[in-house]
Amino acid sequence: MSSTVISKDTPHSAPRRVFHVAELARLGVSQSTSYRRGRADGPWTRLLPGIVLVMPGPPTADDLIAAALLRAGPSAMVTGMHAARMHGLETPDENAPVHILIPHTKKIQSSELVRFERTTRPPPPVIIDDIPVAPAPRAVMDAARTWQSRRSTEALLVEAIQRAPGCSPRALNEEMEHGSRRGTGLPREILRAMTADVRSIAELRAFELLKSADLPDPSWNTSLFDPDGRYVGMPDAWFDDVGLAVEFDSFAYHSSRADFAATTRRNTRYAAHGVAVVQILPVDVMQRPDEALAAIGRAYRAATLRPRPNVLVRAIAEGA
Repeated sequence: MSSTVISKDTPHSAPRRVFHVAELARLGVSQSTSYRRGRADGPWTRLLPGIVLVMPGPPTADDLIAAALLRAGPSAMVTGMHAARMHGLETPDENAPVHILIPHTKKIQSSELVRFERTTRPPPPVIIDDIPVAPAPRAVMDAARTWQSRRSTEALLVEAIQRAPGCSPRALNEEMEHGSRRGTGLPREILRAMTADVRSIAELRAFELLKSADLPDPSWNTSLFDPDGRYVGMPDAWFDDVGLAVEFDSFAYHSSRADFAATTRRNTRYAAHGVAVVQILPVDVMQRPDEALAAIGRAYRAATLRPRPNVLVRAIAEGA
């Protein structure tokens, strides 16, 4: 099974913290001493059968990952929440149990802090700072099917589609269809909506957010035209009193030259007609709603200081 190597430039000078008692015996610490030190009243911590943390204090997520991989042996890899975080995502719960994929021929009992999952379809691992990690689509879908709340699952999938390597809606759907069906009801429903429009869930959250804000209610997906009937744009949200457009622009929509060009043409039309526009990432609405709302509020207040642009609203959307 081949693997991909990714370096996060993490320093490796820190002393090793997690050992198998058999390793310690080869280093001169008897197994009886290791087990005694790993008791509840000892200076070490027993993490898994035969595996101890040799430093004082509670174990970190890195300690638990090291212990789980020591316990599982070759062909194991990290997946789920912690793997998704290792791929650069911020949404996954950093306090979630460590999730480890192991070959179907192995059977290892899980614990409260570490979950071992047998799989008949182990993916080629990605090596991130010497740790074998499931590829991003597998890691994200394994995280999404762990019975989180709807909002947490939505936030995870929105961020993954925007930021994680290879996590297009199609790729996530394919991973879900080929993988375990346990816990896929909610992510399946969310991905169905996101496949139609990755921004739709973020727009719904923004609608709820703006309802609670000290701002006038905007109109949504309204077509704008100049006095001569030329199309200007169709902003996601439109504050008509000050002529402010809000666009929830996804990185996914800028992944091709054509998408980028369309966004550039749209912003050029806005600028030519004096329309102020604030661009918000869907992931910011999901993960940092207070910051997103503050950005819209600042843009609204700035728009009140300038003349309203001479654009007209039409109820029926027309294409560019």
